[in-house]
Formats: sequence, C-alpha cells, structure tokens
Amino acid sequence: MKKGLFALLLVGVLVLSVVASGCISGGGTSTSPSSTTSSPSSTTTSSPSPTETTTTPPETDCGSGEVVIWHAMQPNELEVFQSLAEEYMAMCPGVTITFEQKPDLESALKAAIPTGQGPDLFIWAHDWIGKFADAGMLEPIDDYVTDDILNDFAPMAVDAMQYKGHYYAMPFAAETVAIIYNKKMVSEAPKTFDEMKAIMEQYYDPDNEKYGIAYPINSYFVSGIAQAFGGYYFDDATEMPGLDQPETIEGFEFFFQNIWPYMAPTADYNTQQSIFLEGRAPMMVNGPWSISDVKKAGIDFGVAPLPPITKDGKEYWPRPYGGVKDIYFAAGIKNKEAAWKFVKWFTTSPEVIKELSLQLGYIPVLKPVLDDPEIKNDPVIYGFGQAVQHAYLMPKSPKMGAVWGGVDGAINEILSSDDPSNADFEGILKKYQQQILDNMNG
Repeated sequence: MKKGLFALLLVGVLVLSVVASGCISGGGTSTSPSSTTSSPSSTTTSSPSPTETTTTPPETDCGSGEVVIWHAMQPNELEVFQSLAEEYMAMCPGVTITFEQKPDLESALKAAIPTGQGPDLFIWAHDWIGKFADAGMLEPIDDYVTDDILNDFAPMAVDAMQYKGHYYAMPFAAETVAIIYNKKMVSEAPKTFDEMKAIMEQYYDPDNEKYGIAYPINSYFVSGIAQAFGGYYFDDATEMPGLDQPETIEGFEFFFQNIWPYMAPTADYNTQQSIFLEGRAPMMVNGPWSISDVKKAGIDFGVAPLPPITKDGKEYWPRPYGGVKDIYFAAGIKNKEAAWKFVKWFTTSPEVIKELSLQLGYIPVLKPVLDDPEIKNDPVIYGFGQAVQHAYLMPKSPKMGAVWGGVDGAINEILSSDDPSNADFEGILKKYQQQILDNMNG
C-alpha cells in the first residue's frame, strides 16, 4: 500500500510521515522510509488503448471511457501497474486507464478534489481513509462491495477498506517490518527472542564498527516491540492514545534494554540500513521496500517475523504496525462505473495480485493468492506474509495524526538520556501522553 509522503527529529529520528510515505505509502510504493520525492511537477502517463480490437471475454464487464488514477509510485512499480492496465485495456478496448504521478499526492488531492478537479481513483496506504472520509473527499462504494468480494480478502484488508460504516477503497497488498538476516552470518532465522539476543551478543563488536542488529529507530519501527506486551500507541476504537499504559511502558523498556545496547548509537534509517548492507550486522529490521537494496548488495538473505518474547512463562509476539495498500475512490469521481469495474478486476483477480507479488514483492491480501504454491515458495513474500499475521493495523482515525509526533518526541527524549537503556521511561511516556491529548483537544 506504497505511498504518502517531514522534518528530522533530533538524533536522527525520522519523522513518521516519512515512514508512512515510504513504508506503507500510497498504493503500491515500496520506497524506503528515508526517501523523499523532489520533482516539482506532476507527470502524466497514459496507457493508450491498443489499436487492435480484442474480443472482450464474457466474464469481463468493462464499462467505457477514461479512468484517471493519481499516485506517487516508484518507476518500477508504475511499469508493472501500466503493464497490467494494458492487459485490461486489451480486453476492454472502450476503456482508457491513465496514471498521473503526483510527488506530493496528499496536497494535490486536497487542492483538487473540493474543486471538482480530482482524479477518479488514487493509490495510497489505508491510513488516509479516516481523514479523507471525514473531509468529504471519498466516494462510498457500498453498493458495489458484496459479501462474496469481502470473503476473498484477509480480515486485515477488509478492515482497511472501510471507515465508520462505509467502504471507500479496495485493497491489493499489505506490508510490515520483519527480520532480514544474512545467511552467511546466521544460518536460519531466530525462532525466539532469546535466540535473537544470542546472535546480537555474538556479533556486537563496536570497536570494529560491527553490531548485533541494524534497526532504524522511530515511532514506526519501534512499534513492534512497544506494542508486544499488549500496549499501544493509539486505540482506533476509543480514539485514545496509550503511551501511559503499563504494557506500553514495558514495551519501550524492553526495546531500549534488550535491543538498543547491541546497535550502532544512531536512529538514522540510512545509517542503520548501510550497516547491514555492508555486512557489519547479521540482521536488520526493515520492510519489503528494502529488499531491492539487499539484493543489489549481493547478500544471501532470508526474511522472518520478529520472534516471540517469553516473559514470566508467557509468549508475546511483537506487533509492528502493518499497512494495507488501497485504491481509493475520490469524491466527485467522473467515471465511477468504469472505475469500479477496473478496480474490481485489478484487486480480485488472482493473476493480477500474483503478478504484483512476484514482480514487486507485494504481500498479497487476496486469499486465493495467499494459498498459491508459487507464492508460498517465495521466501521474501512468505517471510513478510508471516510477519503480517502478527501486525497491528495502522490506525485509521484522523486523530492518529497527533500521535506520531508525540511518540517520536518520547523516543527522542529517551535517546537524549545519558544512558537510554536506563531512561525514565514512565515519566517520559506519561509526559508525551499528555502532550498528545493536549494536541488532540486543540
């Protein structure tokens, strides 16, 4: 889902809007959380209808006319999306699918939709659904979404396409973070946190700039451990932050006392990734967007979920935030019928979703594809697919916008302590809990 899209916090903590823009960013983007787009103008790419008429198969209900899709995808993603759109247009010669790239997609949508100049569709992660729906900038698709469609999607994907009783989008992929490990250093992924900690201890050699793990530190990346014991940053149901919850405090303590001591002393995303790519750490916590760089580095790697933590005889799975990539229907849509038919084909066709998975490493949310033997045999897709099973769906409420800065502020203050592993976790987290509440209340 990938795509939306930011100031650096002190000591290199990346502001989460960058993470959200890269990690689960709009609709298909698999950019790294550290990347930003600087192109000052939008680029329009139309996939022209084929000149050779193709007989439309009876099962393909096409509609007609142009469907305009705004996005902020990377070139490799756009290439695959265009190829699939061309397949559709070959079946449906009366339809033209036009992709328009918007480097600052959110600003472009907020400026265009209220004036009737927006697209039919746009691609981004599911966490925009709340604020865009509340602002009246999404078109409901309740009349089109049927039980047989919903039954084909994983539960997290169904949750990601709705808000306050209405459906506004269709899902096509999911993502979260996992352990990426160097097989030359670690023969198989750790199955427990104790095994993971033993590996970190084995390779930690700061005098020679070698470390036990590469792990970017910001509110997105730390979420898995922070929420492992039942805590949470924000509860979508109550729309209340949870930094002051004992379980959340316990999660932060665990991270900084059991992972931070084996890391290079920096929160910076690029630095942490480079440590792994240069072979100076056996493991990295990162998302699917980082895999192309891992491959370019020539690393023989594997992917596995963050392993469970055993504490007081009980097993706790880390719960990193997970995102779902959606195709949204914009308010003021000009060709709803044709747009729906294309989106339904794109998101519910196993062949399409399998192609996205194999070509771009997207984690499928369509059940028939999740069960496909070829998908199960792909170590990257399978590894991240397993990680998604333990993910905590990124909150959809617009109030979550006040939470990210507060969590990053707390992390920044912890890192600024003389010894982050012995910081005043309870005091710091309660302080930023109140700050978040104050921001929510204006």
